[in-house]
Amino acid sequence: MAEEGPQLTPVGEKTLPAKCKAQTMAYCPTMDLIALATEDEELRVFRLNGQRVFGGSFGGDPYLGEDEEDGEIRGMAWKGNGRLLAVACGDCTLRIISSYSGKTVNHYPVYQTQGEPSRLAEGQELTPKPTSVGWSINFTDSKTAQRHLLDSAGQVSIEDLLAPGVYPSKAAAVLKVDLPRELALLDIESSLPKLTTLPATGGEDDVFSSRTSIDAIFHSTKDTGDSVDVISVGFDDGTVHLRIFNCFEIGSFPVGSSPGVPDSCRILRHASHPLSSTHALLASPASGNDRGPPELVTMDLRFITKSGRYLSLLASKTTQLQNLLRYIGQVQRQIELEWKNAQELPARFLRSVNEDLQEKCQCDFITAFYHLVVTGHCYEPMKEFLVDIVGERGHKRWDKAVAGGYENIRRLTHECLLPALERSQVLLSRLVGLSKFHKLSDVLGLDTTKLNAIVETLDCLHILAHRILNHANEELDQFNSFARWLRHEINILNSEPLSQTLEELQEKRDLFDVPPTVKYITGALTKSALRNFIRQLPMMGVVPPPAPPAGQWMPDGHDRSFYDTFKSLLQQQRQAREKGEDGTSIQSPKLNDLTKRMEVQFEKVFEEIALTQRRGILHRSPLTLHSDCDQQMIDVIVCYEDLLEGQPCTIYIATKSTTSKHQVYLYRVIIDSVGGVSSTRSTSVAILDLENGEVRQLQFVNDDTIMILWRNSDGLFHLLNIPFQPISARQQDLDEPPAPTLIYTETTSIPSSPKPAVPVTELDISDGSPWEGALKHLFAAHGPKARPVHVDVNGRKGRRAVCVLYGDAMRYEVLDLDAAIEAEEEEEELEEVEDEYSNDEQEEVMDSD
Repeated sequence: MAEEGPQLTPVGEKTLPAKCKAQTMAYCPTMDLIALATEDEELRVFRLNGQRVFGGSFGGDPYLGEDEEDGEIRGMAWKGNGRLLAVACGDCTLRIISSYSGKTVNHYPVYQTQGEPSRLAEGQELTPKPTSVGWSINFTDSKTAQRHLLDSAGQVSIEDLLAPGVYPSKAAAVLKVDLPRELALLDIESSLPKLTTLPATGGEDDVFSSRTSIDAIFHSTKDTGDSVDVISVGFDDGTVHLRIFNCFEIGSFPVGSSPGVPDSCRILRHASHPLSSTHALLASPASGNDRGPPELVTMDLRFITKSGRYLSLLASKTTQLQNLLRYIGQVQRQIELEWKNAQELPARFLRSVNEDLQEKCQCDFITAFYHLVVTGHCYEPMKEFLVDIVGERGHKRWDKAVAGGYENIRRLTHECLLPALERSQVLLSRLVGLSKFHKLSDVLGLDTTKLNAIVETLDCLHILAHRILNHANEELDQFNSFARWLRHEINILNSEPLSQTLEELQEKRDLFDVPPTVKYITGALTKSALRNFIRQLPMMGVVPPPAPPAGQWMPDGHDRSFYDTFKSLLQQQRQAREKGEDGTSIQSPKLNDLTKRMEVQFEKVFEEIALTQRRGILHRSPLTLHSDCDQQMIDVIVCYEDLLEGQPCTIYIATKSTTSKHQVYLYRVIIDSVGGVSSTRSTSVAILDLENGEVRQLQFVNDDTIMILWRNSDGLFHLLNIPFQPISARQQDLDEPPAPTLIYTETTSIPSSPKPAVPVTELDISDGSPWEGALKHLFAAHGPKARPVHVDVNGRKGRRAVCVLYGDAMRYEVLDLDAAIEAEEEEEELEEVEDEYSNDEQEEVMDSD
């Protein structure tokens, strides 16, 4: 074949700093972002112009005894809207990274040990590793979605129904308004005040320190209430882990025969379709020391069809509650840190003077301060302390530490904690309402009693937050009076005896507000009321208070009166303080106790929901592929074929032959679904023969075509784009000539021979052949772009692009796939115009004759 051929327009190119791991390359479905992992296990995300957007390494530090293999990047997947990127690592955890900020939004384990772990000869445990990551989206009511598509007469697509908003503008113009649906999805969270950013912690999962991150997590445009996104992580022991709405855990379940045994059953690929709750997996079970033939495994996520539109409502609210729990936990830790900072410096100052006062004056600093306020006389050790140790500079540090600490506690409580608690109560009320709906309580797994117990804990947190706010305000006013008085006394002690300045300062003593100063000295200086509400963090030189019994305030199943008990304890503390005590003798739950209690209660509720949904998952293996299939070169897609009877979803599998490297096997499995339970209608297979050379890669594209990277016998690489559906499942324009099609032949679900014995469809891309248009790009014969090793296609409608990784794995190029199609359409239109023009000229000549 000649070296001249069609060329796609290059729109971007990048030389990488390290070799790329080809199988990890992922093109963002909505934005021109390319994510990849290099061999040094570093994530890198680039724009088309080569600019680095974000990235990082997740491996441990060997100098700290951490395992570098934990940070091995095993797989990546973009969310359908392109806002988040899921990264599976070697430590069996999944990171959800924001494409806007590059920060880790969620980081959680995705593998639970099934039975006894496998071990090496030395006793080291073998842990299964992730082998695939999939991120898909499903309509919770597929019948309604199909009806919308049918009623719109082609004006609304699946992408329009999945677009952000309750109803996208394009769909709203065509579809009828559904009042019950609008009322069920009525969301008032958007009317609540926005949550405030928190101080940066410097941690990897610090997602609440920027306005962008908080808006993306809490205040972003909500997805349509009729869909739910599903994250699937497959492992090499046949275990599949599912989560919905980014972080809500459904749980893990085995599809292989030996869960917990590494490399016993690799999960190779995951695919689904928005209109079907049946997901497709490709598994590679072990057969002795070798790999057995690949198997198709279908997962029926019946909880999607059983819960309907309420599943998205349940999952979105629980996900928001999980994020709020993280936010409240970080606020609680920040309040404790501010409380420690407000106490640490004064405690160190007072410790330094207390010993001298005990030795020389037989009193403590409280008595000395009180004596100075009442009489104006300063003991000699106190004078040395105020003049030499504290002084002007020390007073400023004291003032800044204590006043700043109180102000930060007040701000965090008023602007962060209380709004988060109010938002939590609104979300919790939606769950309580769903739990009281008897038709849904068993389906969703909600328990009204447990939810009401969480409401009680939230009410206790509300009371506690207001107590913290009141006492912080009161003690801050007292400290401000004390700080002004202390500054005045330091100036008096620093003045020369019998000077005019000394007389003026002594005359101003009567102008100070003495009662708040005395209250602070005898109370908050050493016995702050906030000690009853905020946990005391360890401080140098300070004896920590006795720790309460472990689990004292944890839920025990008899918590109906916890709210009344808490109020009674607060009342006892108030009475103790009125008698002159500090209230610490009354054991009551502090802020960290209540937040921990609420987390435990929510975990139990989430576990029940997940268990209920996990019980609705069915899986089976409707097809075993032939043993001649290449497991390293395989792909799967789920299509919605509305031209067939019953409008079923069809699973297509494409793989290369290991013996005839120029042949591609295409399997077609038509799935019927009744009540969310799938069954196989028919199974067929087709063979595509490229006559010579070798197929180097294949990938399904969202526009019902398959992209094949093929090297011919001359060593030239070609990029082919071929429709894979049979003519009976494709919509054909009557004005266009019939397109070439593959011949599918019925086959059995368990093959009896290594290779399928069906007719072969020969693919001839030479000039004049029916398959001539399949060739999209001919790579160069020589040079750095002559040997592509991997391609990844972004199937976005109207902006399809191909990312090509070349032979040294150090360079990639982005080619515009739609530009070539537009050029072909323009050429066809130009030819039509020329034909019309020539016809008009002939008619004019005939008229003149």
